[in-house]
Amino acid sequence: MALVTSQRRVPIGPLDWTKLQPVFLGGIPYYAKSRSNDQIVMLQDANLHATGMYKCEVNGEGPSFNTVSAEARMEVIALPQERPTITGEEKVYASGDVLALNCTSGKSHPAAKLRWFVNGQQVKPDSDLVFEQHGLYSTISSLLLELEPGHLASDKINVRCEATVQSSHEVEPFVDIRNTEVFVQGLATLTTPSLCLLVAAVLQRFLLPV
Repeated sequence: MALVTSQRRVPIGPLDWTKLQPVFLGGIPYYAKSRSNDQIVMLQDANLHATGMYKCEVNGEGPSFNTVSAEARMEVIALPQERPTITGEEKVYASGDVLALNCTSGKSHPAAKLRWFVNGQQVKPDSDLVFEQHGLYSTISSLLLELEPGHLASDKINVRCEATVQSSHEVEPFVDIRNTEVFVQGLATLTTPSLCLLVAAVLQRFLLPV
């Protein structure tokens, strides 16, 4: 449901509402007449096509018959139906291993922006892709992070993906934030290094001269 308002400061007269861009033939659709008045237009079951410029015009009464109008843009956004999902996690990681994960946002309009956090610290993604279907967008963000001893200090790695859908309004944008997090088991590297590190240590011992 969308609400468009107008404040009149001229002598009472007829007030007309018009959708400018894109134009709808036959007036404004979704118009809920029973819930509208001379200052408010209520749009019921509005979809993405209701986004656009709206104009209200007041025709003053005589003798001046002045006409005053104002325009403003209304934006309809579609929020995702679910939280983002994280896929690709392994059961156990050790220092030197690569944390390779994907985060996929729910379908929305506009597209969600995804951010990664590892143990509470934001990390840069490896890539971001946006897919569109029937006017709705889904974002897939890939994370490739080589784990260091500091990541495994508590033997658990907390990975969080944050999806943000934000309107284009500059002054007071609407913001919807949804989070998904996973915990994976970490191995303290000083006592239990990864298999790759063990193999490298063995080879180094036998190949290097004493």
